[in-house]
Amino acid sequence: MKTSRSSPTRLAVLAIISGTLILISVFRKGIPLDSVSNPDPERINSVRSSVVLRNLLWYNRSNVVGFDSTTGNNQSGDNPDSSSDCSDIHKVNKSERCHFTKSTDDCSIDEGFIDYTVFSYCQFSPSLLPLALIILFIWWLFLFIGLAITADDYFCPALTVISKTLHLSHNIAGVTFLAFGNGAPDIFSAIAAIGNAKNGEAGLAFGALLGAGVFVTAVVAGTIAIIHPFDAMQRPFIRDIVFYLAGVFWTFSVMWDKKITKIEAIGFILLYIFYVIVVVLGRYIYQKLKDRPTVIGEVTVKNEDDMGSDGEDLRNGGSERDPLLRNLPEEVKTSVNILTNSSESEADDQSPFQRFLSAINPIDTENWAEMGIFKKIFEVFKCPMVFLLVITTPVVDYDEDLHKWNRYLNSLQLTTGLVFSSLATKVGLDTIGSSFPVWALVLIIGMILSLLVFFTSRDNEQPKYHPLFAYVGFVVAVVWIYSVANEVVNILQTFGVVFSISNAVLGLTLLAWGNSIGDLIADTVMARQGFPRIGISACFGGPLFNLLLGIGIPFTIATVKNGDYDLSITLEEYVLAGFLALSLLTSLIVVPLSKFRMSRPYGIALIVLYVVFLVVALLTESNVISADIN
Repeated sequence: MKTSRSSPTRLAVLAIISGTLILISVFRKGIPLDSVSNPDPERINSVRSSVVLRNLLWYNRSNVVGFDSTTGNNQSGDNPDSSSDCSDIHKVNKSERCHFTKSTDDCSIDEGFIDYTVFSYCQFSPSLLPLALIILFIWWLFLFIGLAITADDYFCPALTVISKTLHLSHNIAGVTFLAFGNGAPDIFSAIAAIGNAKNGEAGLAFGALLGAGVFVTAVVAGTIAIIHPFDAMQRPFIRDIVFYLAGVFWTFSVMWDKKITKIEAIGFILLYIFYVIVVVLGRYIYQKLKDRPTVIGEVTVKNEDDMGSDGEDLRNGGSERDPLLRNLPEEVKTSVNILTNSSESEADDQSPFQRFLSAINPIDTENWAEMGIFKKIFEVFKCPMVFLLVITTPVVDYDEDLHKWNRYLNSLQLTTGLVFSSLATKVGLDTIGSSFPVWALVLIIGMILSLLVFFTSRDNEQPKYHPLFAYVGFVVAVVWIYSVANEVVNILQTFGVVFSISNAVLGLTLLAWGNSIGDLIADTVMARQGFPRIGISACFGGPLFNLLLGIGIPFTIATVKNGDYDLSITLEEYVLAGFLALSLLTSLIVVPLSKFRMSRPYGIALIVLYVVFLVVALLTESNVISADIN
């Protein structure tokens, strides 16, 4: 079973930093259960006969916003709830908060399936609100792990096969399909955040994209420099930072105008397309101008591109494009081949149905005995999500036996994947005519396709059309990522309501950290293995992709539907953009002055910069630092 980025280490780190943030909020503000005084019923009754006094009570004085304490209904003749902010729930009597969440438009969800605010305030008594939050936090961790598993084990392999079947070069595939695969959680989280935004409140999207950018360019890049000091590649380093700075400046200008037009939204996408063109053309010109390796028989004359940082030979020492087994000692290769052959022989002894049962098993039973207790808990914790992904999302993997073809499973996935996609996108809930549901039609189509595949294929040989399953897996994985991202965003917004945390702070902390922990682990591992250049390239190219498309795609969709999008921007968003620009400018100035040496002092300085950023962001959230941005 292939190792996923969604490891127990990722879970532990995410749980620690998430719990720390919540504890900080609790100690700073306290869980707002008893933060307001109980209303005075006599005072409310005394003004019921006057509409004017009731409205004044709602807008200016009362903590119960004009509710009738006996019926829970608003008595002002209109419904102020419908236009109120969901954070006003702390001004309401605890017994009326359930009604407030149901009647306030700002508390409702536009995307997703579960209204977590209603769940917290209506399914539990006020005294059990902490229990509801614990349940939501565990569910949030589960969904975040599912998001990582979907992107790593299903979405990225599909993009790899698609790039190969379309015969794309490594450069084009790297900055398009593979970059999209790595940034999928960030992109879809941004789309979900914009789709769920109320009254132009896009702080969660901006906070996640900009916050992740600060984290990766400061903490991840700094950690790589501390672990393995090296000389950065000059041309790609300058190119990525300059484009990233251009994207940040454009983002800041949009935030300053507090409005984004259709042209501006599309411009973010066009800027990334221009970046791709520069990468491809730059590489082409560089190859033409520089002497290429000369192959004479079996001898290859190396050039500078074949050398890694500090002079390590990427061709002989290993490259991300080379097979791992090629560089292993012969005795290790022999032992690996013995294990591989034995496992293949065991698979050959199994019947097709036994192989199907083995394929849908969500637990890694082969390595179960060697796992530690925490790893076993993690395996059990994630197995429901893994099982659902396995039975709905086909995977084509050229590194696996038969390219991971399983006749029974792949036939089933055509039906389950299509039905799931129709229900998750809510298209299947519509009806044809007045009675026939769309999901039933999709079920019939899926069953026909499944039967065609089953009767036109064999168990021990993948069919010629097997690569097409990668395209099906791509579509289903996109639906999974988008659906899970919507739930993740909705939970974070509920945390924001309960703890009185702004969307911007939630974005730059929980959402940004969750989406960036994988980058921290993967890039630092590459640095420890002696390939820091690979990690540092991802520190700037990846967040650039996320920023440009994370803003461009969702706002293009929003502006096409509803015209110009008015933004509700707070001081936290400006702090985010400012510190991201400061982090990039620090690298742009310091690294060239250091002759492109990424040293340990430079790495420590970047991490200190991030700590200062967090302090300033939290002080801004606490209104210790304030400014008039209007």
